[in-house]
Amino acid sequence: MKHLCWLLGIYPFDLPALNPLDLQPGKFSQPHLSPLGVSAVSITVLAILWLALFFGCAQIVQPTGGPEDLTPPQLDSLHSTPNFQTHFKKQDIVLAFDEWVELKDVFTQVVISPPLEFRPAISRKKKTIVLKFDEKEVLRDSATYVINYGEAIRDITKGNVAPMVFVFSTGSYIDSLSVSGNIVDAYTGKPVENVLFMLYENLADSVVRKDRPFYFAKTDKTGNFKVNNVKSGTFKAFALLDKNLNYRYDGEAEQIGFPDSMLVLQTVKTASNAVGPDSLATDSTALPPQFPDSLLLDSTNGNPPPQTPGKEVADSLEGQPSPPDTLFLDSLKLDTAAKGKTPPAPPIKIRLFQELKRLYLRDKATGAYGRVNLGFSREPFDAAVTFDNVGQTVVLEQENDSIWVWYQTPTDTAWNIYVKRDTSVDTVLVKSGLRAGFLSSAKLVAAEKAPPKPPVQQPFSPYPIVFSHPLESYNIENIQLLEDTAKVLVRPTASVDTSLDRRLQVDFAWKQGKPYTLQLLPGSVTDIFGLTNTDTITRSFTVGQEKDFGTLTLKVTGLNAATSYIIRILNKSEALYQQYRVDGVADFQETIPYMRPDTYSVELIEDLDSNGRWTTGNYDLRRQPERIQRKELEELRANWEVEATVEARFE
Repeated sequence: MKHLCWLLGIYPFDLPALNPLDLQPGKFSQPHLSPLGVSAVSITVLAILWLALFFGCAQIVQPTGGPEDLTPPQLDSLHSTPNFQTHFKKQDIVLAFDEWVELKDVFTQVVISPPLEFRPAISRKKKTIVLKFDEKEVLRDSATYVINYGEAIRDITKGNVAPMVFVFSTGSYIDSLSVSGNIVDAYTGKPVENVLFMLYENLADSVVRKDRPFYFAKTDKTGNFKVNNVKSGTFKAFALLDKNLNYRYDGEAEQIGFPDSMLVLQTVKTASNAVGPDSLATDSTALPPQFPDSLLLDSTNGNPPPQTPGKEVADSLEGQPSPPDTLFLDSLKLDTAAKGKTPPAPPIKIRLFQELKRLYLRDKATGAYGRVNLGFSREPFDAAVTFDNVGQTVVLEQENDSIWVWYQTPTDTAWNIYVKRDTSVDTVLVKSGLRAGFLSSAKLVAAEKAPPKPPVQQPFSPYPIVFSHPLESYNIENIQLLEDTAKVLVRPTASVDTSLDRRLQVDFAWKQGKPYTLQLLPGSVTDIFGLTNTDTITRSFTVGQEKDFGTLTLKVTGLNAATSYIIRILNKSEALYQQYRVDGVADFQETIPYMRPDTYSVELIEDLDSNGRWTTGNYDLRRQPERIQRKELEELRANWEVEATVEARFE
């Protein structure tokens, strides 16, 4: 093949020299020659072979390129709409680039502040991005608009982002103040992305539900935000995780946050009052002396303003002087020489929360005797359940957002259950005619099967067994406990758990490292229906040794004796391990032995309303969510003791 290529005048790079013997007379047949010494047929054949073999003789190599393209598209300002215009009239905004670009996630990436009433059309053609305002859009007078394209504009090859921000003013100047801060989840303390931080000129409380903001910005992955090109003035600040992107708070389904204070943005000049062309505008804080330091927008510090429960907050503050809970964020114009003498304004810290959902009875199940299931819109910790007295036995059990009403009536009769929520009461009818069928077929059994592998039992804790119905009593004579491999019969004690009537707890002076077998013979337990277990229930387990567990000594300092606290110990999966309610003390200390090896964390809740649980915020009552402090502890290993100190320092 290569020799033929050589004959045809095609020279591959690695073609070796042709052997001259191949061209000796007699090697090739001699057809009839043309006057030029070559036959016409030979010319045709050679031409076809030359074309066919040209591609076969070409060297096939992997394409190579230069260094990876990491340069984002560059704006071609000559062919683009001028940025930072004043007296701007509604027109198409054209952004031309030096290479082909594409648009990605325009709906979520492009942010326009103040928000437009109608969504603009944003399109791409080759190297150009065009934003076209809706025909019905009316721009505000004397307002500075900021169009942040986020990560929407990219090159078409490597996806390099062109970070474009287009600014214009419908007035005579571009506003230059800015507000920045951070937004975290009020319960977890973790930053929240894509939260709208919004500023309103209208200071009425209802504005967040009725109107769009004057300025806004979105948080990034770290929860940080910054609103640029803001004018001087007093603003209401509000944070919203906007589910439907209508820039309005639509109720308890959306998460919100707010500072305790109004924001006053103002420009102050230096004493020289002379700002030259080399001057620098820097945000700083200049609180008037009559305002205490606690007004530095620490939205979680101190108690909320007094408010009569249920009373509507004043809905308009327009035209009134700045209230005493106002935060001043100044933009201080400094000469270049004075740069750095004034510290920057502190960032705003906002804790995002979801208001408590309205409690209502979502569904009810009354079709089976013995248990009524009441399903609620949320956890019904504030619901009150009462009922008609027909001589029945009633046991209430709450699980997540449901309440189970276990009951046993002496006769087959109908009766009512009443569910009170605030001032509302729901009536649930429990029908008759179901009792006989239930009692003839129901059985009392263990709620869970025996684990496939005998678990390790803590040395000083009772062994629990949960049953299918609430228990009324037990017969200790029918409860057998066999110790060690020799199956020595020992006498345990037992009790029905007061926090869950379906749970029987069997206790004994366990010997560490010993295996045990627990047998509940027929008739060991009786439920509220008079049913007993008809089969033997067997459970095997081994009591752990001290070296298998760890000990935690926890100390919490810096508590306010006038405040109640909740101290929660969570395991690595954030399941509750232990909880304490503390009040009236400045320090708390507890030693917890026989904890399973794990990485634990401490959760300290400032229980301002002393209800024993974390309370979320309320916008209309201007109530912030209760503050939470978390600390991850040193890993607790087997046969280790960890001493941990937590100083109460709520941010």
